[in-house]
Amino acid sequence: MMRFGLIILTALGLLLRIGYALSLYDPSLLNYYLDDYTSYRMAAEDILQGDLAFTNGLYLKRPPLFSLLVAALGIQPGLVIAVNILLGTGIIPLTYVLARQLRLSHSLALLAALIVAIDPTSVRYSSVLLAEPLANLLLAIAFVSIMALKQAGRARAVVMWGLLGGAAIALSALTRPAAYLLWIPMAVWVVFARRQWRVLAGCSLAVLALSGMLAWQQHNAAVFDNRTYSTAGTFQLLYVRAASVLHQATGDEIDDVYAILARRVEERLGNEVQGITANWRHRHLASTAQMQSVMTEVALEVFYEYPLYYLLTIPVGLYRTLVEVSRMPVWLSIGWNVPFLLAAAYGLWHLVRQRRFADAAFLFLPSAYFLTGTLLVATASIDTRARVMAAPLLAVLAAYAALRWMSRADGAAGDGDGDDARETAAAV
Repeated sequence: MMRFGLIILTALGLLLRIGYALSLYDPSLLNYYLDDYTSYRMAAEDILQGDLAFTNGLYLKRPPLFSLLVAALGIQPGLVIAVNILLGTGIIPLTYVLARQLRLSHSLALLAALIVAIDPTSVRYSSVLLAEPLANLLLAIAFVSIMALKQAGRARAVVMWGLLGGAAIALSALTRPAAYLLWIPMAVWVVFARRQWRVLAGCSLAVLALSGMLAWQQHNAAVFDNRTYSTAGTFQLLYVRAASVLHQATGDEIDDVYAILARRVEERLGNEVQGITANWRHRHLASTAQMQSVMTEVALEVFYEYPLYYLLTIPVGLYRTLVEVSRMPVWLSIGWNVPFLLAAAYGLWHLVRQRRFADAAFLFLPSAYFLTGTLLVATASIDTRARVMAAPLLAVLAAYAALRWMSRADGAAGDGDGDDARETAAAV
């Protein structure tokens, strides 16, 4: 019966994603993030022409896995959207599995899966021409694997789940670079969360994730003479985070701000600065090591010059990262995300109150990692596509909040005692 319920929820999520994709359709495909897709398409064209050494400068910003998928699908936008919808739908049953691993009942695990199925951000970013569906599915696989690693009772299982979790993180980061350091907090968590084979567990999780990161950095060093994982963070640090601060502090038009920052970079590099406009910043997307260093330097100078505005832009970043859903009505963004996040926060608090510190940390650490990373470099240009990476974890926390509310309702209906016992029974 519960399996049938999960099938129904997965089908519902699939239909919502198909329906949303169809609602966006226009012949230009602009509503599907065609601008971002263009760089993946160009890289895929090079792959089909034999460039398996990934020598296109676009790879400095975006690792190659999604471009490989686009190439495998024949660079057909409609087919890419269809596959993305399937990948995005795959997170729904994985959320159910994760909830069960965390001792939630079948019904509450279905609730967590339902939340992911109808979450506007999850629907939105499963239905467009972006790398998010593949990257986020791999992250969901990593979360399930890491929890299985924590619960494994044999050394062989510890190694197997650790390697799978680390590989999933590495592959996610090779799709979108956001997760490339996630293995660090998760490996530390595993070491503290397990009772035996702690070092084995932490090392098995870290080995493939670290190897993937180092291998891609070595590739960029060999091909582009820039030992970096991705230049995207530096570009956003300057032309999103610092640009936002400078725009708010000076009142200059944003295009003028872009031009000012680009001139500062080129001047530090000893280049001619005449005729530089806002569009010049796009030349800094795939930057050299020297240019990356200068861009970071210029950004930090802006932050030091206007520290108050740096702080004042953080609430804007919180709103855009946690609440705003691109191209969806404001009422829907606020009406869904605010209660969802409050429920997740309540669920986290409840786990802490129950002294389930390991479970609370597991659900909190990736969410904090992605939120902190976003606020450091991009408070103005990103929306809840940054939050959606942790959607399964937040959905499980919201289900824990529902467990607590149901327990309190049962207690109010009865004699008000035995809440913890009822919650334990409901969870299993």
